[in-house]
Amino acid sequence: MASIGTYVIYIIMACAVAGAIASIRNPETGLGKEFIEGLHSIGPIFIPVAGIMAAIPYLSESIRAVAGPLFAMIGADPSIAATTVIAVDMGGYQLADALAQSRDAWMMATVVGYMSGATIIFSIPVGLAMLAKSDHKYMALGIMSGILSVPVGVFIACTLIAMTGLDIRPDVSTTSEATHQIALTMVDILRNLLPLIVFCVAIALGLRFAPDAMITGFLWFGRIMYAGITLVLVASIVEYFTGFFSSVFGSWGFDPIIADEQDQFRALEIAGYIGIMLAGAFPMVYLLTKYLAGPMQVIGARIGVSPEGAAGLLAASANILAMYRLVGQMRPRDKVLAIAFAVCAAFTFGDHLAFAANFQPTMILPLMLGKLFGGAAGFMLAVWLSVPKAEELALREAGTAPEARPMPAQ
Repeated sequence: MASIGTYVIYIIMACAVAGAIASIRNPETGLGKEFIEGLHSIGPIFIPVAGIMAAIPYLSESIRAVAGPLFAMIGADPSIAATTVIAVDMGGYQLADALAQSRDAWMMATVVGYMSGATIIFSIPVGLAMLAKSDHKYMALGIMSGILSVPVGVFIACTLIAMTGLDIRPDVSTTSEATHQIALTMVDILRNLLPLIVFCVAIALGLRFAPDAMITGFLWFGRIMYAGITLVLVASIVEYFTGFFSSVFGSWGFDPIIADEQDQFRALEIAGYIGIMLAGAFPMVYLLTKYLAGPMQVIGARIGVSPEGAAGLLAASANILAMYRLVGQMRPRDKVLAIAFAVCAAFTFGDHLAFAANFQPTMILPLMLGKLFGGAAGFMLAVWLSVPKAEELALREAGTAPEARPMPAQ
């Protein structure tokens, strides 16, 4: 099972080689253009990645001091607060380990980080950077519908873990033995999911009865987040070259954005890693849409999306950045559906599979099933809650619809 992630990487790398050869012949169109644009994506991606990773010490401390105790007050483990906003592969795994009151809660928090944390700290800011501004409203609808499915995906994964009584590694390690047997109960799972459920119910009510206000609120959240991480980034650049803030204030609490002796994989290296991965992912998506148009059309017809939408669902399962590449080619309803699916299901056969294989290989199967079923739940919720609004917005944008009205309750 763990080798699936390796096979996905090999396929992406084969597409990178094909794209590089094509770019030598013609970098302006087709496969060659996709290869070049994958590499050129490093710049736009670096801003959100660097800003967020530099701010992780402060984000972590805020969660530890504020959100963690609030979660604990209602009976949820404080580690759940950490991975609700920080992805496991961006520091959430280690922070949850430090905050968790039990090893079982740590594993549940880890599952949350694969879905909620990855969306909040990575998919949203990077999506706002990569997507055309005209697509931001559809991204808002998709993300909000997808967030509703996070408790579903986490519940499925944790229930499977509890039912099978998996043995896990009890510490942050890639080599230690799996010596701790999970003993989660349904009560434990539901109690720890309670904050997420309350949050999701509030979003569902907002999407149903005040969709315009919800879209506006999401876009303001995105703009504020992007402004904040951009300011953190420029301050980090100034500090790196001049030491200004350390000399004026006596200390500098943000993490470095360029590799140092302490950590050889900082924000610049991660943005570069993403870019060189996209040099293969973009050509892969191009080949999928070109040569699998027939099967994608059949699959899309069965689930109510276009071939581009079906290709987007497949691409998201490997890497959400590859899916973002296709969003501009989709009709509005498919944009919303693909993004909603990706909240839980993104990276299932890519980064998250590789991370799980390295740190908790026994969790791979329940994690993958939880992510995919959660993605399917997000897709179905979006059909009900967000697609009508997306189609209304598309008509309004085309000048063929009256001003928006609240959606009637059904």
